[in-house]
Amino acid sequence: MYAFLLYPHSNIRYRQSLLQLAKEELSMTLKALGRETEVEPREMGGAMFLMFEAQKLTERDLRMLSQMSSIYVMFKMEDGKLLPMQNLHPQYVEEDLPALLKYKGKTNEMFTDTMLTMALAQSAFMPVHDSQLIVCDPMAGRGTTLMLALRRGYHGVGIEIDKADVRETCAYMTRYLEFHRIKHKKTENALTVRGKLGGRETKFVLSDTPEHFKDGDTRTLRIICGDTRSTSALLKRESVHLMVTDIPYGVQTGTAGKRDSIGGTLAAALPGWFDVLKRGGVLAMSFNTHVTKRQDLIRLCEQAGFVIAETGKLEHWVEQAINRDVILAKKI
Repeated sequence: MYAFLLYPHSNIRYRQSLLQLAKEELSMTLKALGRETEVEPREMGGAMFLMFEAQKLTERDLRMLSQMSSIYVMFKMEDGKLLPMQNLHPQYVEEDLPALLKYKGKTNEMFTDTMLTMALAQSAFMPVHDSQLIVCDPMAGRGTTLMLALRRGYHGVGIEIDKADVRETCAYMTRYLEFHRIKHKKTENALTVRGKLGGRETKFVLSDTPEHFKDGDTRTLRIICGDTRSTSALLKRESVHLMVTDIPYGVQTGTAGKRDSIGGTLAAALPGWFDVLKRGGVLAMSFNTHVTKRQDLIRLCEQAGFVIAETGKLEHWVEQAINRDVILAKKI
């Protein structure tokens, strides 16, 4: 028997939402590891645990389970005693990278990390080594998804149309890498779309140690200022393993200054997202149900070629104006 202690949260109502998501995150991960089993919440000593029975977890199992955002400490239960297990997933960069940058409207980084775990668990790439995985956020905002990917040791690439957000993300990354004295190289270049200037890319190449940087064992973070509707022109076909994004709750501004509904933006963008995703890859997309309807998004995803993954209930309350849901869409 195993007992995983969850991170606490001060908001009692949101805590229930996190419990629901954590149960699904753990269930998906165990299934991807070939250990499909019933996961049950249980309160012990005033703290909430997720309990499940399984044969002895291997080092690989523990490594994958260790990266779950909702889990605080993993225990094995023997004779009614909780025996802590070592966290085996090292942080490639410090865990403060995605947490320090604060701004209005920021999605909680633990939730974004949960989406990243779910996307990986539903994909064909669970066995792929961290150094090969590329995560894309096609509506990157200020880069939380990309920083979470980098923290795990993945590569990240994001597309964001708001120039101010891109500037702030790049400035923050530069300050962070310099402050922590992380060996890196930063480059900038223009990108063309259909023969015209379609965006600008800022690329960070870095490593966890100076020795690894010298040996070429590096990770890449690419931040593209451009229109997500041009994704297939900005990125190579079948070049990313996972896509994780929190879609806007209103409108998306086009490169020509035009404004469009989020449904219109996604209808134009999803075929390009599908094109750059590798076969076996997964798109994890969260949205506000007060603004966007689940069935409408499913229809748009299926029209673009995606197959919707079967999951438990992922819809959950966040605050008065936000009731959030998640769709996991596969490229078969």
